[in-house]
Amino acid sequence: MSIFDKFVISYKEKYLSSTPTFDKSLIGSLEKARYLLLDDKLSPSIQLVHALDKLKIRVKEPMKVAITGQFSSGKSTFLNALLAKSILPTGITPVTSKVNYIRYGDELKIRVKYKDGRDEYHDIESINKFTDQRIGVEDIDYLILYSPLNMLKDIVFVDTPGLNSGANSDTQTTIKVLKEVDGIIWLTLIDNAGKMSEADVLEQYLSQYKNKSLCVLNQKDKFSEEEIQQSVSYVKEAFGKYFSEVVPISAREALRSRSSDKNALMEEALEEFLGSIDSKLHENMQSSYIGFLEDGYKQYERKLNSIREMDLRENLKLAKQSNIQKVIDFIKDEIQPRAIEAKEFSIKKEIKNICQKIIAQYELFLRIYDELIAEIERFDSVVKEEFAEAKNTFSKDLKDAYHNIEHIIETIATEIYAHVEEETKYRFAQEKKKLFNHDDTYKKVEYKCAKINADSAYKTLFYDDDLVGKMFKRYAKGIVEIEERVNTKNKEIYDKFEEKIFRWQSPYSIIRKKEEIHSDIEFANIRKFAARVYEHILKPYHDEVSHSSSLVSSNFTHIRSSVKFNYHNATEACISFLNNKIDSFSKLYEENPTRFSLYNPSLAEIKQKLTESFYMYELNNLMSSNRTFLSNDYDRLTAKFEEIKNQKIDFVNQRKNRHKKIIKLLEECTDSLENTEEISINNE
Repeated sequence: MSIFDKFVISYKEKYLSSTPTFDKSLIGSLEKARYLLLDDKLSPSIQLVHALDKLKIRVKEPMKVAITGQFSSGKSTFLNALLAKSILPTGITPVTSKVNYIRYGDELKIRVKYKDGRDEYHDIESINKFTDQRIGVEDIDYLILYSPLNMLKDIVFVDTPGLNSGANSDTQTTIKVLKEVDGIIWLTLIDNAGKMSEADVLEQYLSQYKNKSLCVLNQKDKFSEEEIQQSVSYVKEAFGKYFSEVVPISAREALRSRSSDKNALMEEALEEFLGSIDSKLHENMQSSYIGFLEDGYKQYERKLNSIREMDLRENLKLAKQSNIQKVIDFIKDEIQPRAIEAKEFSIKKEIKNICQKIIAQYELFLRIYDELIAEIERFDSVVKEEFAEAKNTFSKDLKDAYHNIEHIIETIATEIYAHVEEETKYRFAQEKKKLFNHDDTYKKVEYKCAKINADSAYKTLFYDDDLVGKMFKRYAKGIVEIEERVNTKNKEIYDKFEEKIFRWQSPYSIIRKKEEIHSDIEFANIRKFAARVYEHILKPYHDEVSHSSSLVSSNFTHIRSSVKFNYHNATEACISFLNNKIDSFSKLYEENPTRFSLYNPSLAEIKQKLTESFYMYELNNLMSSNRTFLSNDYDRLTAKFEEIKNQKIDFVNQRKNRHKKIIKLLEECTDSLENTEEISINNE
């Protein structure tokens, strides 16, 4: 890495890295979780991104209030009254056969969601053909009606098909909606409230939703105040366990009084004006556009003046009589606070749930790595015992093989000694000078000296019965057997370890995530790691066993060949040396018999010379000392395996440490969702 690169990294770490701070709000808690969970280092799945995106939408989502009831209770009329706009179809048949989500939008339009995934947008005037169950609408999933009403910025109304409409699918759809919404308005006709059929429905479907349910008794305009109060009292007494409040209303009067709000009327006038401009633009009639705009604006101004001058006392009276404001107040004062609290609890619970699932993913990875470390540590314990046992066993076998060489040498020495013969030789000795004879005179003197009969010895040792050759063949075969047993034993020790590691590998090389939000990349990394466990873990062990085999085989080859292919030459060299020594001593004796004696080799001397010829001192170091080559190799192999074990455990622990850091961060996030914290993911 260049100095410039180091400077850039240092600069970024010092000046460009920033640690975000998150407040205690719900969106702060969610953003904190997103910051952690969607960090690139966690390789988040697209499913996790979608799950967090959905939570983000839920955080900003207005509360949902469902309008439900039995057939022909006036749900659509009631919703039109709440919205102060007749946009939903009404009638005596259960025309609302689909769930209608009524949301805020910049313009009035319908979005049709089909079961096959299609999306279509239509004008509000065509709503009937998508909601009337008398028309074939089976392929429609649900509708979303967008309207630019301020109320819808805080509330999403859910118009349900109702309960007991005659269609089981409608009932099941409504049941599902009731579980999901923040508030429920049960709409019933005031003269129908309290009937046994309704009691059965309430017990079956609304018994668990009291805290978020309001009972609205419609068509109060048809009854006297006394009759209304009697009905309200009866419903509260009979069905109080299902509802927080009971409110009598007249949806019809409320709908008639919708023009009592001048601001609403002015907004409606503005919508009409803007809508006409938009239509003109789509007609592409640019030549008359300026004139149309001037005329349209003049009409809009006249309408505003007319609204300002309107006497709305009658409308205000109708609005008050309708009692619709109590429903609106209940939504704002009762349902909305609970909805906000419930949403916060629900979303934080879901954030915790997501964090726990991701934590579980990394805890699974830790268990996988722990299993691998356990196998490595078990092998380390086993291999030390087995190497120690093999070292003792094979060192003893090696010493026995050395003793076999000693026995062969003793046999050769004995045979050579048996062929030490007596040979007659002559020397010339100077006679004493006579009195009158001054010339030197010599006489021939016979003497006996030792002589090794080499031909006879060779014949006995090597030719007739090939006694020594057979002994060395048996020795060489024994050495090969020891070598094979050593290498087989070492390979067996490694193979057992390899088998256990591959058994560990088997499930994890094909492991797949069980949770959708888990990381595809992280699981792919685990599969890749497991698939390459030979390279990651086994190869150094295998290489060391192979290296040991080469070293051991080289030494066995040496001790086998140094004897097997040398014994003939070594024996000849020994006999030649001894005969030469006999001759040397004989010459010295002949020159001065009084000073030098003849040499007669002993059995011990022959054995000593053979030991030298066979390089037995070297073989002793290799085969019979306290530090044989096998002993040294097993000590080296044990130490090397210990070193590899430490390296591999450190290597696996490095991978574990990354997961542990992530788990710690996610646990801190889970435990402290209520706190303001500064958090960051370590760059390590």
